[in-house]
Amino acid sequence: MKVCIISNGEFKDSNYLKKAINECDAVICADGGANIAYKLGIVPNYIVGDLDSADDKIIDYYLQKGVTIEKHPTMKDETDSQLATIKAIEIGANEIVYLATIGSRFDHSLANLSLLLYLLNRKIKGKILSENNEVYLIDDFIELEGKSGDVVSLIPYSADVRGIYTEGLFYPLSGQDMSLEMPYGISNVFTDNKIKIKINSGYLLVIKSKD
Repeated sequence: MKVCIISNGEFKDSNYLKKAINECDAVICADGGANIAYKLGIVPNYIVGDLDSADDKIIDYYLQKGVTIEKHPTMKDETDSQLATIKAIEIGANEIVYLATIGSRFDHSLANLSLLLYLLNRKIKGKILSENNEVYLIDDFIELEGKSGDVVSLIPYSADVRGIYTEGLFYPLSGQDMSLEMPYGISNVFTDNKIKIKINSGYLLVIKSKD
């Protein structure tokens, strides 16, 4: 099951959101993500969080639509996006796409990267998607589609990443290591419509970006 989680981050172009949501089997709003879903005309399956960001009228609207709403205490350890992730796994997700997860709050944006690690350790596919970025975390292998000229960056998410191998990139890697303190994998470029990246150990962020 592929699940979309809508957080309360920034978005400008609704087209990528609608496209991603249409490809999902279920939609979960993390608190204020309900406001975004409402703007898009989307009826989610669940709304999860302490509901301090979601508009009360929107919550009432979704209650009337039969949406399951799980309210948590404001004094809690988990973020709303973390709670939504737990719910997605509870309902059987084997793939999760995070939308409106990157925003002006850098602390939240950074913490949300850890959700990809949480999924990776549970053998669940995950990515963070925005207008300008596709963010993946790997500990083994990934294959991505695009087109010649697309930009992708490789950034360690562990102290060291050992044995990086790539295919289809302008600056190839064939077994090199990379450290967190000196990442040199920024702004590599697709030379084909498909790339492959493999690592021997560590965690590597793979970020496909556009300006």
